[in-house]
Formats: sequence, structure tokens, C-alpha cells
Amino acid sequence: MDLREKPGKVQKIIELSLRFRLIFVVAMVVAGVSFVATRCNVMSSLPLGASEALGMFIAGAEGTEAAWSSAQYLGVAALAMFVMFFVFGGVRAGIGGLVAAAAFVGALYSLGGSEGVQLIFFAVFAGVSLVLLFFAKWSVACSLFPFALAWLLMTGFIAWFPMVPGKAWLVWAVLSVVGFASTVAFALAAGKELGSGAPQAGALVKAGKKMVLPVSISSLLALAALTFDMGNAGGKQIAGAVVLWICFVVWFFGFNFGTMAFAPWERLRAGSRRVQMKDKKKAKK
Repeated sequence: MDLREKPGKVQKIIELSLRFRLIFVVAMVVAGVSFVATRCNVMSSLPLGASEALGMFIAGAEGTEAAWSSAQYLGVAALAMFVMFFVFGGVRAGIGGLVAAAAFVGALYSLGGSEGVQLIFFAVFAGVSLVLLFFAKWSVACSLFPFALAWLLMTGFIAWFPMVPGKAWLVWAVLSVVGFASTVAFALAAGKELGSGAPQAGALVKAGKKMVLPVSISSLLALAALTFDMGNAGGKQIAGAVVLWICFVVWFFGFNFGTMAFAPWERLRAGSRRVQMKDKKKAKK
């Protein structure tokens, strides 16, 4: 009788995604290049529209109560996401997801609807992320540049998707916040597993299992809030939201997760082992 713990369906799916990560990355590059070549103007309009609308919303908000009443459904979805980060991912993942969401909203507000600033921001973000990927021994550094590539794919897909439930720039902004916060929370959860001595693939799979419910439920709540809060809850809008939710989950656990799997996570485990060995030697002395 085999007493070893058998992997469940969720773990098998994540392991399958890890096995076919090269296919995901190649498909992402091909699709991303095609989106940029054919829909570059539409892709640029999404962050510009979101930045302008966010600035107008903050400028016109008359206190916290008025701001909450105008975006209470999205607020509930955001609170549920952060709570799930803390419950399933741990304290590090919860704090990291909260800081990441605040940083993304702050960066979006700082754009001010300027196309030139938008290009500079993305170039700086991608460049700094690429440098951190090779030189910084942080778990978050292993996820930023892969997210930049996957984020470009998601932007192009939303710009192309013909069944967006509402305003495309708002859907892009909400899913980008959820995706970035979830990516940072995932990276911190994987770093914790690596620090505990798990191998790279095992740590990524364990972190992926922790993030299945937070990513799936938070993105579903966010899309439901957008669909019903905008008063366009018709059959076409609901169907578009469901299809978009499925595509987002595939994007996160397929393309985004597959790209992150190529990052040098093993350096973190090697560093943690050296620290543990030093602690053991001090304890013996």
C-alpha cells in the first residue's frame, strides 16, 4: 500500500502547466507580437483611458463615503482578494498583494493620461525588472519581468476581445490590478517555500496551489462587479464576462506562471541553505 500523498486534480493541472511552459512562452511571444503589430493604438488607449478616468474619479470624490458608494462592488471584491491572500498565501503574500495593488493604482494615477509618460513607464518597468531578475536575490524579482511580458499579452487580448463586458479600459485596469497583486503574492509564497528547502518546481507548484482560489475567486468577483455595477447585465455581457474570466485564469496559471517558471528561483533556495547551514554551525558551537 502506497502511503505517500497523491496529488489532487489542482496539483496535476499546475504540474501540467509547468511541463508545457515552453509552449506557453512561445505562444505568448507570437501572440504578443501580433497584438502589438495590429492593435498598438487600441492597446495604448486602455491605460490612457484608465489613467484619465482614475484622475477624474479622485478629483471628483467628495470624501471616503462618496467614493465607496460609487465603487462599492469593486471595493468588496478588492477586500475579498486581500483577505484570501492572507488566508491562503500567508502574511507575506497578503502584505505583498496589498502593496502591489496600491503601487499599481498609484502608477496608473501618475500617468496622467500622457502617452509619452506611458511608454517611458513601461520601458523603465521592464528594464528595471530585467536587471532585478539577474542581480537581485528576491522572490519578487523573479516575477516582475515575466509579468511585464504576460501583461503585454493580456493588454493585447483585452484590446482584441469582442465581448468585453463594459468599458474596455476599466476591465483592463481591474484585471491588471488583480493580476499584478496576485503575481507578487505568488512570488512571496513561492519564496517562502524555497526558504523552507523545497526544490524549485515543488515550491512553484505549492505556491500555485495556494493561489488557485484567491486568483480565481477575486477575478470572478471583480468581473461580476464590473458587469452588474455598470447596469449592463444582459446575456451577452454575462457570457463575455464568463469567457474573459476563463481566459484570465488560463493567462495567470498558463502564460504568466509558465514564464515565471523560467526565472532563476534556485538562487533563493541556495541562499537560504547557506543561511541555514550557518545557523546550524553557530548552534553547534
